[in-house]
Amino acid sequence: MLNGQADNDAILVQRLVAGENIALDIIMKRYQEPLFFFVLRYVHDEDVAYDLVQETFFRVYTRADKYNPEYKFSTWLYQIALNLCRDFGRKQTLRKFFSLSDQSDGTKAKTEMVHDARIEESYDTEVEIDKLHEEIARLPHKLKAALILYTLEEKSQATCGEILGISQKAVETRVYRARKILEQKMAGR
Repeated sequence: MLNGQADNDAILVQRLVAGENIALDIIMKRYQEPLFFFVLRYVHDEDVAYDLVQETFFRVYTRADKYNPEYKFSTWLYQIALNLCRDFGRKQTLRKFFSLSDQSDGTKAKTEMVHDARIEESYDTEVEIDKLHEEIARLPHKLKAALILYTLEEKSQATCGEILGISQKAVETRVYRARKILEQKMAGR
């Protein structure tokens, strides 16, 4: 079995399955903030991020019996959130495709986010940083997910691999490709 925090999380899920709803409150308090910032980095809209985080916890509540305690709970939780982000992105793409006008739904969040110095150190103006965030949002899902988890969320390659269901080497490759694409896009700024 796992140890420390992971054991505690697994016990909370067992309690949730047993009908102790207070366990969900504890899980939410523990993960709501980091999960919100992860989702926000992915969707760039506070309202949408809030809704997706709530949907993530709803799925934890309704599918707690499907959790496999051999794996870290946080990995399972982030996989649920990532799948919801992916689904949201697909829906947005379809809406844009079928829309006659190129209007965006909602407003873009102007929030204080922790920026990755390794990517943003050479982009010192707010305009350049906004452009960088736009380019990150345009990355293909596989590259964007790996980049956000590894670089912005500062997860290890092993953890990223678990969440994405790929090897550590694949995480490294996707992050490298994402950075190269961003460098090329930003060079044309």
